[in-house]
Amino acid sequence: MKRAIIALGLVFAIAPAFAQTPAKPSDTVASIIAKGMKIAVADMEFDLAFKADGTYGDPSGMGGKYRTDGKKLCMTPDALGMELCNDYPDGKKSGDKFELTSDFGPMTVTMK
Repeated sequence: MKRAIIALGLVFAIAPAFAQTPAKPSDTVASIIAKGMKIAVADMEFDLAFKADGTYGDPSGMGGKYRTDGKKLCMTPDALGMELCNDYPDGKKSGDKFELTSDFGPMTVTMK
């Protein structure tokens, strides 16, 4: 029993060393977070602004939380309650418009 407790203690002591930290946001994702974007998906359009506290919103009042991990931008809309992630292509800048495949079908992204 004593060995089991010691082993369990060691697992909890070294587990943080193996935890992965999110990668620095790509240039495209960093620009989106700094300036915002418009997305059009499923016959709806959203004008999203991102805050440093990890939240985002649009003028209609829709919003939620976000996180970044390299090329990935993940958003958890308050109304949906589940995380939706997309990989964004490198090298995009303010004014660029491009297509992504989302959980709800094709999505057009226009960077501000």
